[in-house]
Amino acid sequence: MSATRPRAVIVGAGPVGCLLAVELLRRDFKVEVYEKCTADVVLRQGAGRSFNLTLTHRGFSVLHPRLRDRIYETGTILQQRIVHHRDGTLTHQPYGVSDDHHLLSVPRRELQRNLLAEARASGAEVFFGHACVGADAHRGEAMFVDSNGTVRRATGDILIGCDGANSALRYELSKSGARMQVHQHYISHGHLELTLTAEGSAELATDGMHLWPRTDHFLQAQPNRDGSATTTLFMPVENDRDHLRFRSLTNGRAVREHFAREYPDIAGSLPFAAEEVVRTRPALLKVVDCAPYNYGRAVLVGDSAHTIVPFFGQGINCSFEDADVLCELLDKYLGSGVDRHEAIRAAGAEFSERRVAAGQAISQLSMDNLHELSEHIGDKEFHRRKRLERRLHERHPAEFTQLYQLVAFTRTPYDEIVRRSRIDKLALDALCDVYDPDTEADMIIGSYPEVRRGLSGQDRRQPALALAATALARGEH
Repeated sequence: MSATRPRAVIVGAGPVGCLLAVELLRRDFKVEVYEKCTADVVLRQGAGRSFNLTLTHRGFSVLHPRLRDRIYETGTILQQRIVHHRDGTLTHQPYGVSDDHHLLSVPRRELQRNLLAEARASGAEVFFGHACVGADAHRGEAMFVDSNGTVRRATGDILIGCDGANSALRYELSKSGARMQVHQHYISHGHLELTLTAEGSAELATDGMHLWPRTDHFLQAQPNRDGSATTTLFMPVENDRDHLRFRSLTNGRAVREHFAREYPDIAGSLPFAAEEVVRTRPALLKVVDCAPYNYGRAVLVGDSAHTIVPFFGQGINCSFEDADVLCELLDKYLGSGVDRHEAIRAAGAEFSERRVAAGQAISQLSMDNLHELSEHIGDKEFHRRKRLERRLHERHPAEFTQLYQLVAFTRTPYDEIVRRSRIDKLALDALCDVYDPDTEADMIIGSYPEVRRGLSGQDRRQPALALAATALARGEH
């Protein structure tokens, strides 16, 4: 392998691009980062229509402890969901079973500021106002043009796309021979940030994510360290004959009536909602699915490879995990003694093999969670099921862990979680069909391990209910 320092060219100076710069510099890469926006625009990102980012163990485990501590200083620890029902009652749903099971709600601009500062301090060269207009993956080369029309070429041993959902590098690679299957679509929902008064924010518990689920839409409030709360309305955009949508809320009276009816406990603390909803277009949400993530010596990471909806709060966590896996694979192949460029290509290929399925899995989980946030968490049956699941985990932690805990608080691959949770759900559904969860929860919990093992075994043709009945008949609880 060449004695010269390996070089990385990163397209995109968002949080993921900056994190990758930091980690590659720790591995003695020479790193150049190119960003199409100006520095002022990048550092302002997050103002206006943006909700906070939520970091969990999956994302935090990637960060150096010193950097992690700095980010904690800018965020708010959330231990639970706090559900606000139409009748004014509250339901509290812990995110996990220990104090370590929490979210850190971080304003997007604060995360950006910290990671950009760390990348620069670590030695990254960051070029703002440079738009990617061409790429040659086999040479590790990208072309950029600045605001004056000046063209700049950058060449590295590896070319990494971290330039988001509308990735220019992904587009340039697809033009130059990459056989990437790229699918994108907009979902029905959009989102809009609202201004919550200081008095309204002060009335919200600061240790929880506040949610007002209303069947097909919901309001969300994320407490901040300064006592404010980032408040966001998620709602379908287009008109519907039977339901109000963003497009239906065309005047102040309609907005005020909607908020008074749907969110009576907080409507008075949103005095500018009518003006904000009528005058501001909601931000749209889209999904991008891409495969493979690599081509030649180029690799796509984060939203440039997999843009997901925000309803599981895993977008930034999945992207940080991407960065960690890529660096791990670069360590593996660059340390194997093979030609540097061959090692880069091998690392990119294995990265794609490992992360495409994971990206597709968390994308689907995130869409599924929209229904949980807007509808299910307001349902008493849902909360009864969650209480049963928590008891089941306490009794049989090796056999059962709630889906949310697996996603947020472990590094279990997302696609493995999907496979595991399907069997978990099948086993628990079968037992709840046999036993009454209200009066016979102990029987459900005692029978679960055997039913779960049966569903995991070779004979999956046997119906779940039959497996449950077999376990019950044996009386082995």
